[in-house]
Amino acid sequence: MPRRREGPVKNKQTGYFFFDEYIGFPPDKKRIRISLRTKDPAKAQWLWEQEYKRQWSRYYGIESKKHSQPIKFFQARKEYVDYERDIKKIKEWKLYEARLQIIGDVWGNISLKEISHDHFVKLDKYLKSEKRSEKTINHYFTLLKTLFNYSIKKHKLGIENPVNEIKPYVTDRKRREYTPEEISRILKAADRIEKEASSRGYIMRYAKRITLMLLYTAMRPGELFKLKWDKHINDDKIVLERSETKQKKEKVIPITDSIRKVLESLQKEKDKSGYVFPFQSRTNRNSVWTGDIAKKIRKYTGIKDFLFYNLKHTAASIMVSQALGRGASISDVMKILGHSQIDTTMQYVHSDFSRMKKAMSALEDAVDRLPS
Repeated sequence: MPRRREGPVKNKQTGYFFFDEYIGFPPDKKRIRISLRTKDPAKAQWLWEQEYKRQWSRYYGIESKKHSQPIKFFQARKEYVDYERDIKKIKEWKLYEARLQIIGDVWGNISLKEISHDHFVKLDKYLKSEKRSEKTINHYFTLLKTLFNYSIKKHKLGIENPVNEIKPYVTDRKRREYTPEEISRILKAADRIEKEASSRGYIMRYAKRITLMLLYTAMRPGELFKLKWDKHINDDKIVLERSETKQKKEKVIPITDSIRKVLESLQKEKDKSGYVFPFQSRTNRNSVWTGDIAKKIRKYTGIKDFLFYNLKHTAASIMVSQALGRGASISDVMKILGHSQIDTTMQYVHSDFSRMKKAMSALEDAVDRLPS
C-alpha cells in the first residue's frame, strides 16, 4: 500500500475536517474528497484512518456489505450535501439541502436505480403546481444531475445519469447578438458616459473600458471584475482558474494590442486592492450591468434591451462565425470561451443571409465544375 499523505484536512471557514487523498495507481489514480463531519482533531484522525482503509479496500475490489446495498435517495442526498458543505458557502449548500428535501418528499426514499422518466414528470408537475418559475425548475434538475453524477462515481453504480435525457426550459429569451451599427452606438454612448463622469463616479469613469474589455475578451461581467493584476494578468495572456469560471474550466485569453491598450490605461489607476477595475467598493460591480451605466447606454442609444451580458454573447458570436475562417480552430475558440463541450460553443453560430448566399454560391461553383 502506498505511503499515506498528511491526514485529515481542516476547512478554515467551517472548522470541519475532511478526507482529501489520492487513491489508486496511475492511470486509475483519483482524488477522493469526503467530509469527516467533525471539528475534533483526534476524532478526525481516527475517522481519516478508517476512511483511508475503506477507500483502498474499494480500490482493490473488497466491497463491504454496507456498500453493496442499493443506494436510496435520502442516503445519496445526505452524502451529496455533506460533500458540498465543505466546498460551498452556507447559503448555497443550505439551498441544495432544502431543494433536495422537497424532491425527496415528492418521490419518497426510493433507490437511485429505480428513478425513471416518470419520476421527473411527477417532479416537474409538482413544481409547476407550486408556481415555481422555469428557471427555478431548471435548477432543481441541474442539482439532481450533479447529485447523480456524484453518487454514480462514489458508489460505482454502473448506470447512466437519467437526468441527461431531460432538456431544460429555455429561459434566457433576452440574449441576443448586437449588430455592427448597434455596437458603434454602444461604444459612443460608453465614451460619452466616461467623459461625463466625475471623480466621484467610481463606476461611470470606466464605462467605455468595461465595454471594450467585454467585447475584446468575450468574458462575462462577473469574470471581468474578478481580475487582479498579479494573479490573472501575465505578459501575453489573461488566465482564469477553473474555480473562477462558470464552466469550471480554465480560461486563457491572449492579450492583443487592443486589450493591452485598455490595460495600460487601467494600470495608471492601479490601487492597493490589486483589482484591474479598482472600484472603491467591490459591491458596486453588481450594479454595472443592471444599474446606472446600462440605463444610460439604453437612454443614449435607444437600444431598450441593452444588457452588458449581451456584449459577451456578441463577442463570442463574432469569434465563432469569423475567426474560424482565418486559420483558428474550433478548439482555440473553445479554450478562450472556457467551453468543454463543442455544442456550447456552436450555439453562438447565428445564421446570416449574406453568409448563407456565399455558402450556396460555393456549392453552386463546386457542382458546376463537375464533369458533365
